[in-house]
Amino acid sequence: MKTRTLHTLAAIALLCISATEGRAQTRLGEAFNKFKLEARADVEWSRATTNVGGEQQGEAGYPYGIHGRYFNLHVGGNLGSGFTYLFRQRLKAEAGSIDFFDNTDFLWMNYEHGNWSLRFGKDAMALGGYEYDAPPIDEYFTSVYWDNIYCFQLAAGASYTTDDSRQRFTLQVSQSPYVNSRGLRWDEGLLAYNVMWSGSIGNHLNTLWSTSMVEMERGRYMNLTMLGTRWTSGETSMYLDLMHHALATDDWGKNLGVVFRWDYRLRPELTLFIKGSYEQNRSEVDLQTPTALDNLVPAGHRYGKYGAGCEYRPVESVRLHAYLAEMSDETIATETTQHSLCVNVGATWTMDFHKIFKK
Repeated sequence: MKTRTLHTLAAIALLCISATEGRAQTRLGEAFNKFKLEARADVEWSRATTNVGGEQQGEAGYPYGIHGRYFNLHVGGNLGSGFTYLFRQRLKAEAGSIDFFDNTDFLWMNYEHGNWSLRFGKDAMALGGYEYDAPPIDEYFTSVYWDNIYCFQLAAGASYTTDDSRQRFTLQVSQSPYVNSRGLRWDEGLLAYNVMWSGSIGNHLNTLWSTSMVEMERGRYMNLTMLGTRWTSGETSMYLDLMHHALATDDWGKNLGVVFRWDYRLRPELTLFIKGSYEQNRSEVDLQTPTALDNLVPAGHRYGKYGAGCEYRPVESVRLHAYLAEMSDETIATETTQHSLCVNVGATWTMDFHKIFKK
């Protein structure tokens, strides 16, 4: 697989190099207006402890090390007559486990005409929330919901954008993430139906709100509602994501979560941030029935994550980060809590070949 990946990268690179000459530059410049590689690696140290009934029972050690987090290929462009495409591939050594497109985040074609657009292919499920909406390479310590959802699915959707471009409404049908979490085949026919509003209210407030019916098995659904709201003003930005998922009509209020992040740009190249999340799943479920389980947050648990950090960009294509985070996982029935303290520093760098060839 590594050899095939290198051959693919070499072929694309040759195309882009040829695009720098004469009229070919114009034609391929439109077809490849996005072509870049990005990577991230982290150095991490953590300390884990276990508490039962409020008393510490012991430590699980001090794991530490260096690990690569992401290595992504981006390709995108204009196909003409309103058609565009985007391809984002996570370059991994192992093959996919569910389908041919397992490690492909995006591989979609979009058609836009007036206020309407149609999209088909591998895409992110149309779900709200700003933590969910951010590229994975830009996220650090994340909510359990974010960790568990199989968000990139084959999908078809339609969107309407208002004349002032401030409001966008999307209706999408995608493959259900339960296909992945239950290890099913692609032809099980499980679907998710998503409705999303991404809009602007005034000059400072933006929304990513959605509600979905996610099929767990034929005819049985989980409702997933995500309300993401972001406020920006000057050098300050903050968002609040509210989430709720229910497995049945009498399951309301038991399974919910909240994510908050605040960013302050101290200097153009330096940003400080704090982030926190709380999630719980108090649903009464039959643990022997996989289809009754919430595939986002494990039943009978409460989770808390909070921390602070900074991002520094010495140049546009390089980002350095550091953060300190505390995380907890409580099993409600036994009052057993797993605590972990994490210290992380790392770097993200982007090799934007399109910009290089354009210069």
